Amino acid sequence: MPFEIVQIPRDDASIRLYVEQYKAFRLLALKTDPDSFGSTYAREIAFTEDTWYKRLANPQVTTFLAFQEGQVVCTVSIAGPLPCTPEESSPSKDPWTILSGNPEATTQSHWRIIGMFTRPAARGQGIAKAIIAKALQHAMGEAANAGKNFVATIAVEHDNPAAVGLYKKCGFETIIEEPWFLNRPRIALLMKCSTPSGIDKASVEQN
Repeated sequence: MPFEIVQIPRDDASIRLYVEQYKAFRLLALKTDPDSFGSTYAREIAFTEDTWYKRLANPQVTTFLAFQEGQVVCTVSIAGPLPCTPEESSPSKDPWTILSGNPEATTQSHWRIIGMFTRPAARGQGIAKAIIAKALQHAMGEAANAGKNFVATIAVEHDNPAAVGLYKKCGFETIIEEPWFLNRPRIALLMKCSTPSGIDKASVEQN
């Protein structure tokens, strides 16, 4: 079944156009698969409308939505550039807290994939891989514009082989493992990617 991927612009009209769909899908993700996120449904259902708006307006975060038959079926955001190297970051820390600091002090352009979720009925169609590729392509273009080497990371629970397998197909490899105690004890993995698979580098250079 065909799908369309939309990068949400940060202008006021675009944010207001997509914010309710983004909010509803994010809350659905937290309810459907609570162990996959570093946040909880109880926490985010209490967010104000202004908080949801500011998430999409944040100049350091770019959000993508995948639509199928007019319905949101997948989302991902990419945050950066970050003020730390992948090896200096933590997979268990709230990703929204790692945006502070000065990214100009780093020699790499480091980006973090966050909020990745695909509706269960839409899995197995290549949508997740395609939306991750879009996010990485965007970040690679930003890195090229800054004249820096690109690198991306993503945090995932170790006991989630489907997600780990997906990220490996996208070019990620595990570099850090550490305890993660949200809701229950578990292990968080930080996966790193410098050369994404399935992305035409020439198209990045043209952007």
